[in-house]
Amino acid sequence: MNIEMLSILLGALAVMIVVIYIKANMKICQPNEVMIFSGRKFKDREKGYVGYRVIRGGRALKTPLIETVSTLSLSTMPIEMDVTGALTRGTIPVNVKAMANVKIAGSLEQGLGNAIERFLGKSSTAIATTAREILEGTLRGVLATMEPEEANANRIALAQQVAREAREDMQRLGLVLDTLKIQEIKDDKGYLEAIARKKNAEVQRDARIVEATSNAEASQKEAESKRVAEIAEIESKKAVAKSELEFKTAQATWRAEANRAEEKAKIAGDIARMGETKDLEAKRVETNKLKYQAEVVIPAEAEKEALRLKAIGQAAYTFEEGKAKADALKLLREQWEREDSRELFMIQLLPELVSHVSKVIASNLNVERLTVVDGGGGGNGGGLPHLVGSLAGSVNSFFEQMKTLTGLDMVRLLEERYGKGVKKERALE
Repeated sequence: MNIEMLSILLGALAVMIVVIYIKANMKICQPNEVMIFSGRKFKDREKGYVGYRVIRGGRALKTPLIETVSTLSLSTMPIEMDVTGALTRGTIPVNVKAMANVKIAGSLEQGLGNAIERFLGKSSTAIATTAREILEGTLRGVLATMEPEEANANRIALAQQVAREAREDMQRLGLVLDTLKIQEIKDDKGYLEAIARKKNAEVQRDARIVEATSNAEASQKEAESKRVAEIAEIESKKAVAKSELEFKTAQATWRAEANRAEEKAKIAGDIARMGETKDLEAKRVETNKLKYQAEVVIPAEAEKEALRLKAIGQAAYTFEEGKAKADALKLLREQWEREDSRELFMIQLLPELVSHVSKVIASNLNVERLTVVDGGGGGNGGGLPHLVGSLAGSVNSFFEQMKTLTGLDMVRLLEERYGKGVKKERALE
C-alpha cells in the first residue's frame, strides 16, 4: 500500500514537474509578432547556420539555460513626414507633407532576418526614425525628377514611385512599406498657387467651351427639330395651298371666260364710241386750226409784212437823208474852198459865235452885287468904266484869236459888210 501510494505520489510529482516545465518554457507567439529563439545554431537555406530560430504565430518550447526569447512587433508604425525645401526639376523648392505606414517584415523572404539583425532589441520609435529617413531621402530624390505642377497634379504617381524606389532599401533593413500618402505639396514662392490659378482658369475655360459646345449642339438639334417641324408644316400648307390654287385657278378661268365675253362686248362698244369720238375730234382740230390761222397766224404775217415795209421805207429815208447830207457837205466843202465864200460863211456864223461867246461870259461871270466906286479924276482907272473896258478888250482878243486860228479877219469882214458903223464901234473900243 505504501509502495502504491509512493508510486502515485511520484507520478503526480512527475506530472507537476512536466507541467511546470512546460509552463515555464512554453512560449506562445501572438499573430502580430514574431519570436526569436536565440542561443542555438539552426540551419538556414540562404544563410547557412544561424544562431536563432523564428516563430511566427503558434507556440514553441524554449530550451532552458540555452535559449533566450525575444519578440519583434509586426504592428504598423505610422510615420509623419514633413519635407521642407525639396528641390524639384525646375529648381523650385517645395514643402511636402506625407503619411506612411511601416512595419517589420513578416517572413524571411521579405527580409525578416535583416530586421532581426538590425532592430532586435530596439524600440519602435528608433525603427520609425530609420524608416522616415529612408522615405524622406527617397522622396527628395523623386521630386528632383519632376516639375512642381506635375508632382502636385499626380500625387498618387509620386507616392507609387517613392514606394518603388524605397522598397529595395526598406527590404535590406527588413522593413515593409504598407502605405504612403502625399497629403500636401506647396511652395513658399507662390508658384504652385499661380499654376493652380492658371489651371483653374483653363478648367473654367474648358468648361465654358464644353458648355458652349453643348449649348450649340442643343441649339443645333433644336433648330434641326424645328426645321423638320417647319418643313412638315410647310409641306402641309403647300398641299393646302396647292388645292386652293387649283380651285382658284379653275374659278379664275371661269371668271376670265365671263370677263372675256363681257370685255369683248365692252370693247366693241368702246371701239364704236372711239370711232365717233375720233371723227368729232378731227373736226374739232380742223376748226381750231382754222381759228388759229385767222386769229394768230394771219395777223402775225400781216404785222410782219407791215414791219418789213416800214423798215424798207425807213431805210430808204435814212439813205436819202444821208445822201442829201453828203451832197450838202460836198457842196459846202466846195464853197469853203473859195475864199469869198469862206468869209461869207464865217459872217453867217458870226451871230451864233457871238451868242456862244456871250453865253460863255455869262456862265463865267456871276455878279451878285455891283458896287460903283468913283476912282477920282474922272479917268478910266476904276469902277464901271474899267469893267466895261475889260469886257470890250476880251471881245477884241476873241476876234484876234479867231484871226490867228482861221486866217479870217472878222473885224475887216464886218467893216466891209456893215461899213463905218463897225469902225465907230472899233473907235469906241
